[in-house]
Amino acid sequence: MKLRISMTLAASMLAGLMATAAYADSKGTVVVFVPSSTNPYIGQFQLGAKEKAAELGYDIKVIENNFNQSEQDSQVQQQLASGETVAGYIWWPFENAAGVGSLRALSQSGAPVIVSNQYPIKGTEAYWTAYAGANDFLSGKTAAEILLDACAKADAKCDKGAIIRFPAGVSAGDDRATGFEDAVKGKLDVVDVVPTAGFLEDEGYKVAAQIIPARKGELTWLYTQNDSLAGAAAQAARENGLTPGKDIFIVGGTCHGDSKHVKSGEIAGTAIQSGYWEGWMAMQALGKFVVQGKVVDGESYLEGTPDAPPSDADPLYKYNFLPNPAVANSQAAYDAAKLWGKTADELCNF
Repeated sequence: MKLRISMTLAASMLAGLMATAAYADSKGTVVVFVPSSTNPYIGQFQLGAKEKAAELGYDIKVIENNFNQSEQDSQVQQQLASGETVAGYIWWPFENAAGVGSLRALSQSGAPVIVSNQYPIKGTEAYWTAYAGANDFLSGKTAAEILLDACAKADAKCDKGAIIRFPAGVSAGDDRATGFEDAVKGKLDVVDVVPTAGFLEDEGYKVAAQIIPARKGELTWLYTQNDSLAGAAAQAARENGLTPGKDIFIVGGTCHGDSKHVKSGEIAGTAIQSGYWEGWMAMQALGKFVVQGKVVDGESYLEGTPDAPPSDADPLYKYNFLPNPAVANSQAAYDAAKLWGKTADELCNF
């Protein structure tokens, strides 16, 4: 009995020592504020951030909001009121402009703040250390180029169309629309811009199923800002007697969800904007700042190489942009596409 008790006590002490050692080895906790991972892109963002944090030796705490900026603001207040010492923050606001007060509060904590996913609001530069994430102006431009190329190759009318955009208040939707419209100016006519209530198929279908029959015979293209919305628009088009890729051209411009609509040619093409690599990149930026202790003024457009991701030793710029490589709409093109060592199927299907 004494031996058994001693062995149990020894095991308990060893477990405690291991836990203490693991805690001692940690470089601290990084707190990530994001919308809900019910959107699988955000789930991939979290996965990338967590895996990079583990690699760099940080603990990570994710605080989700239900696509509600007021809720996220309250979460920031609670986090700061807790008095917890953190290694830094990663800030993905739901509504960029409405969340500036929370961003400023995080900056006043003294911890570094990495902004991701939505391009920072002009005039807020003093509130954040660096931006690491998507360039939504580039995303819109890439989608426009894909659409223009499809129109040029087709023996079909391609002039008037509409944008089905992200929800109102989400500045990524504003930026993508701006990048797209700038690229098609003088080439295509944008007759309408309609916001969705969300980012997934159901929300996209509700909008497409209204505007396609209402403007049947007028719309020759749709830009939907991601492929989940584009797949829903393709379904609505077929239900209204239109063949995607022939009677109407549809582009999402950002791979998101089921890739079958791209591989089948229903969608004019896509681009790899990876939630996994965006989260990974935001965490890498924070790690760079801790090690390097400085931020280089200006912008860095990271190269969309197929193999290794960018090095931790590279300089941290004020703006660090995720690549957005285009992918043609065929099975072969999708199979060949890779970004930083991961295939398009790994990064885009979730």
